[in-house]
Formats: sequence, structure tokens, C-alpha cells
Amino acid sequence: MNAPTRPTSVTAVFVLLILITLYQIAAGGLALLGGFAAEAAPAMATTTDVPTWAIFVAAAIALVYGAASLVLAVMVGRGRRSARPAALGVNAVYGVGILALAFTPVAGIPELATAAFAFTVVALLYSGSAKAYFGGDSVPAEPSTTG
Repeated sequence: MNAPTRPTSVTAVFVLLILITLYQIAAGGLALLGGFAAEAAPAMATTTDVPTWAIFVAAAIALVYGAASLVLAVMVGRGRRSARPAALGVNAVYGVGILALAFTPVAGIPELATAAFAFTVVALLYSGSAKAYFGGDSVPAEPSTTG
């Protein structure tokens, strides 16, 4: 039994999810450390005026999204049917949430760039080849020419 060939759009989603995972876990971990450092030395002069609570919220969002992206990357890599709706939901919620937080101290340019990646994942998963791949068909059905 031959496994269905993974379309380019699904491979792109897989790669983007891996990159998002690596970036979010690293950024979230560093933000968490930065928040603890800011808590430990509140009187120390810093180059930003970001409140400590915003640092912790951004770190938490990044770590949760990074962990979810890791799970989604595994699901997409294995070709699970549930990977498409799960990836659509998680990435759409993250992207919209970051856009809602765009004018707060929680989200900045890096988060908005990651939201663009999340929306790219959503767009790629709406392609016909991705729908067919996760629907169980290796290629979209072609119309019948027999009468």
C-alpha cells in the first residue's frame, strides 16, 4: 500500500510549524527569563518601558503557541486527518489574538511577524491539495470523461 504523496502546500505548512515552534519556544523562554530578571531588579535601568506583567503574558502566549505548534507539526508530519482543522483553529486564534493585542505592551513587531506566519499556515491549509490530502485523497478527484 502506497502512502499518498504529500503536496507542496502541506510540506510548507510542516516546515513553517517547525520554524514557528523553534522560534516561539526560544523567544518565550528568553522572555520568561527577562521577566524574572526584571522582577529581581526592578530599580535597574532598562532600555524598554514594557511592564513586567506584559513580559510574562507574552512569554506565556509564546510558550503555549510553541507547544501547540510542536504538536501540530507532529500531526501534520504523520498526515493525521485531524491535523488540518486543529492547525487551522490554533493558527487562526493565535493570529487574531495577536492582532487584538497589537496596541498593547504584550505584542510588538516580532509577534506581528509570527502572526503573519500563522495566517500563511491557514492560507496554505485552505489550498485544494491540502484539503484533499487531509481528506484521505492523495490527489483531487478528476471529472469522469465516460458517459
